[in-house]
Amino acid sequence: MTTLEHSPIGASSMHRWSVCPGSVRLSQGIETIQSAYAEEGTAAHELAAALLHCYAGGNDGADVALVQELREKFNFSKDDEAHIDTYVQYVIDKAAPVGDTILIEHEFNLKDIYPGCWGTADAVIWKPAIEKLVVVDFKFGAGVLVMPHGNPQLRYYALGAMVTTPFRPKKVELVIVQPRCAHPAGPVRSEIIDAMELLDFSVDLKDYAKATEDPKAPLVSGEHCRFCPAARICPELVTQTNALAKMEFKQGLSYDPAKLSLALKMIPGIEAQIKAVDAFAYQEAEAGRCPPGFKLVDKRGTRKWKDETEAEAAFIKLAPKRADIYEPKALKSPAQMEKVLNKKVVAEHTVVLSSGHTLAEESDKRPAVRPTAAQAFEQAPAQPVALTDNNPFA
Repeated sequence: MTTLEHSPIGASSMHRWSVCPGSVRLSQGIETIQSAYAEEGTAAHELAAALLHCYAGGNDGADVALVQELREKFNFSKDDEAHIDTYVQYVIDKAAPVGDTILIEHEFNLKDIYPGCWGTADAVIWKPAIEKLVVVDFKFGAGVLVMPHGNPQLRYYALGAMVTTPFRPKKVELVIVQPRCAHPAGPVRSEIIDAMELLDFSVDLKDYAKATEDPKAPLVSGEHCRFCPAARICPELVTQTNALAKMEFKQGLSYDPAKLSLALKMIPGIEAQIKAVDAFAYQEAEAGRCPPGFKLVDKRGTRKWKDETEAEAAFIKLAPKRADIYEPKALKSPAQMEKVLNKKVVAEHTVVLSSGHTLAEESDKRPAVRPTAAQAFEQAPAQPVALTDNNPFA
């Protein structure tokens, strides 16, 4: 096992295979196409781990050299470095008390629970003074908000840490650090559970993993299809697509609300299949096997200075006013400001603005913006009937 490998029944995909056990067998032999976003996340994790090793090793020369090498290799922007630092600093602060133990990129194997269950936790902190185990998962992505509550990936990591270390906690804190995805609670979100809950989880894990071995394991579509390797060939998604194509919803026409609800639930899986086909076609084109009727072209580019210092010197001589070539000074972003000021102070002056509304299933934790017609009727105060001469019930 190496840190570059992923178990087909691993932690990061458990949200999928625990619901759709047939996806494991269907994905066998299919090469995982890593998106640019995934590569970016992998790079961020590499640098974050190297920075933590620097801290844990007292800035050992080899660790410092690796950090410098990775910075030059990945060339992160200042904002992205600040986001990585948010995770690194959280782990350092959490493990600050003397006597705490920190495990970076902790590899574990749960073969005694079920063969094939193994993985790597980003950071594990053991706090013996309060008998607490802290499991931290770093999410660099900005597109999909991840919460710790009921999160199977975090429980998988926590179970792995308990089984493969001498730590025996009473409480387990499950933490998501996701600096680039806005949330009212901020970039760090956590849940504390009793360690005994992980024993129940181990039973569920074994049952879910065993179900993937069944040759007739069912295929179940949903939002979990988004990153499934088999999405482009999944027969269940084909069935869903065909069913949705036969449904018709037009303004002014009567329709069955239950069918509209069903159609909405189909969309995430169908979108996953479309994206998977698109990614596969791009991979084939890059390999010289371009689909008929298509071609690879350069994306629309953005202009940048060849040499900013040289350009600045030239423009100073040419511009009527020096101020004409500079952007006015702007306040740093909330994420940048948290690096120089107290987070609570920053939070007092920060607001998270929604870009609009979106439909979500009723199980979603966010409050409804507008109540449904039935809810509005239930919430409306009773209006007394005015008893007048024209009222037939008077």
